[in-house]
Amino acid sequence: MRPGRFGRYAIRTADGVQEAAYLPIGGIEQYIRVRGRSRANPVLLVLHGGPGSTLGATACRWQGALEAAFTVVHWDQRGSGNTYYRDPAAPPPTVERLLSDLDELVDALRARYGRDRLFLLGHSWGSLLGGLYALRRPEKLSAWLPVSQMVDFKRSEQVSAAEAIRRARGAGREEDAERLAQELEQVLALRRLDRAGAGTLLRFRRRKERYLPPQYGGPSPLGGLAAPELTGNDLRWKLCFDRMLAANAALYEELLGGLSLDGCPPRYGVPVILTAGERDWTTPYPLAAAYYDTLSAPCKVFLSLPDAGHLPFRERPEEWSHILLDALAQI
Repeated sequence: MRPGRFGRYAIRTADGVQEAAYLPIGGIEQYIRVRGRSRANPVLLVLHGGPGSTLGATACRWQGALEAAFTVVHWDQRGSGNTYYRDPAAPPPTVERLLSDLDELVDALRARYGRDRLFLLGHSWGSLLGGLYALRRPEKLSAWLPVSQMVDFKRSEQVSAAEAIRRARGAGREEDAERLAQELEQVLALRRLDRAGAGTLLRFRRRKERYLPPQYGGPSPLGGLAAPELTGNDLRWKLCFDRMLAANAALYEELLGGLSLDGCPPRYGVPVILTAGERDWTTPYPLAAAYYDTLSAPCKVFLSLPDAGHLPFRERPEEWSHILLDALAQI
């Protein structure tokens, strides 16, 4: 990458890193983006949500404070973004395949940057995937940093629906409350997220959102079109929802079939710092807080952002970065 094209987002320090690369992971080439002001800093690997909701292309707009403290790595997971387009016929993602990919990537980054351990951050779906990994391989991590913790996909829909129904009835919208209850049953009956299933879920979520706080605040997503690291494949990926569903079909079946952190004893062998927006009803704040209460770790911290929803790093980037880095300094 040429620093000149990145303007104010360019990494200009002598020992900084700003690169994108394909690494051989899991028998295919998988895409990473790396940014940081000093190679001497520890490595932070970020797991995006979704499945399929890549973050790396526009992350330079909100992760500046992290880049001063870490070498920040974003990975387009198997079945997502630039990794998908490198080989669309590659074996599709499943939870076990992604956990294996993640372990290979962790080892590759430890070797590439000369680190025994790295920090792992996961958002939404990435917090479920990363949670499973942190429980299995704590010896490779310095800390686990879930954001907008996903515990159980369908339980998230149940909890947020209950809140929306409560608010609808409080507003005298009994008909909408009944419709929400009916649509929730349809969502809970889903076994796959094909086009029809996605339509059922999206209609239900749109109705819920009439009564819940905004979930996706922060700068307009259109601003991301000017992000200097955006590739043509990033844009193609964001514009083709059907392709994302098809590429991650097996993974969505696992989520709809009951994949959950509830099935794993929450005994973490590394420090855990969990961040949650109090307005988050996508991965509901009450579920994240309840899961935090059950987990054990050598050190654990719960960071709450009152004015944030599902994307605290984008909605409140300075506040989120400050409290996270401050918590990390204390462990």
